[in-house]
Amino acid sequence: MKKEKSKPKILKDKRGEYIKQWYFINGKQKLMKINVIDGIPVYECYEQNADPITLLENGNYELLHELGY
Repeated sequence: MKKEKSKPKILKDKRGEYIKQWYFINGKQKLMKINVIDGIPVYECYEQNADPITLLENGNYELLHELGY
């Protein structure tokens, strides 16, 4: 039986909502705060909701190619 991953806990501070993510560098554990919008990380929300003109202006050509433009 596989254990399902639980949803990450959304925390709040003066800058807004975020999720904690831990990673290792040179054997030391570090913390990274990932900002979220409506429970979705900001970069995923941007990929889902950006129009082709915005992607072109910001130089995200690989996302434009994935969308078929």
